[in-house]
Amino acid sequence: MAALLAVCIKEEQRAVIRFLCSEGVPGAEIHQRLSTQYGDSALPRRSVYEWIEKFKSGRTNVTHKEAAGRPSTSMIQQAREMVLANWRVAIHEVVCSLQISHGSAYQMIHDELGFHKICARWVPRELTAEHKRKRVEICQRLLNRYNNEGEEFLSRIVTGDETWVHHYEPESKRQSMEWKHPGSPAKKKFKT
Repeated sequence: MAALLAVCIKEEQRAVIRFLCSEGVPGAEIHQRLSTQYGDSALPRRSVYEWIEKFKSGRTNVTHKEAAGRPSTSMIQQAREMVLANWRVAIHEVVCSLQISHGSAYQMIHDELGFHKICARWVPRELTAEHKRKRVEICQRLLNRYNNEGEEFLSRIVTGDETWVHHYEPESKRQSMEWKHPGSPAKKKFKT
């Protein structure tokens, strides 16, 4: 209860500073008047001048924002939910959503939650079940023709390198970056 009362007194003093500042009263006089009115509970001279600068630069709110340092557990939980919902979420999206600084967002995700952004590892291309089925089907047809036509069939075959062509827009390694927790498996990206 005492802590809540102290917060209310500070907000009250900030409102007085805002009012007197808007009237053009000098900082020294504002501090003197607060000291006379609030005694030992008055804001220190340095705080008075800091708030005067804040109000002169356009601030209107007299409540004090959450102090820098360790982020609240609710913010950490929100960041965790954002990463788990979309492993490719960008720091900028977390910054905009939680309205915190870029450094704070990175610190929460990297240090507090233990996530690291990694690129997918390149591995040889993998054929789908459909591709494998078609390969077996084509090979079976060729084998049947060889059995029916004999050596004559082999003289008509032109060989070359096999190429599978797909129409899609591949993503770069940078685009494939995702947040990864130390315990989660490494993501694989097949070569195009």
